[in-house]
Amino acid sequence: MTADAQAVLDLERRRCAAIGTGDLAELSEVLADDYVHVMGNGTTKGKADYIETIRNGPRVPERGELKVRVYGDTAVMTGDILNRINTPGQARRAIDAMVTQVAVRSGGHWRFVSFQITPKRPV
Repeated sequence: MTADAQAVLDLERRRCAAIGTGDLAELSEVLADDYVHVMGNGTTKGKADYIETIRNGPRVPERGELKVRVYGDTAVMTGDILNRINTPGQARRAIDAMVTQVAVRSGGHWRFVSFQITPKRPV
């Protein structure tokens, strides 16, 4: 595995840990300012709206095996995710899905710019 691929995997570990612990400052650090998140139902959120979604709906993401392909300063990562979501006032739920993520290196740092989740069964 290349150092760049490992850096993107480490970035994903940071993202998952930040979400699982509710560390929204750390989550903001791993996401680029122009981050786009495509939810399982097809809606799209920018960085601020996505972080607010995490604030209002705590979750614990569990990742399966991830594949990282690096193209210069861009990386595409694919793999399984299981999101255990605990939104206050709603029943707990789990979403088993496949995710495609894009990270970009800028100023020597990798950050995620895109995330698209596709549930393995209807949401």
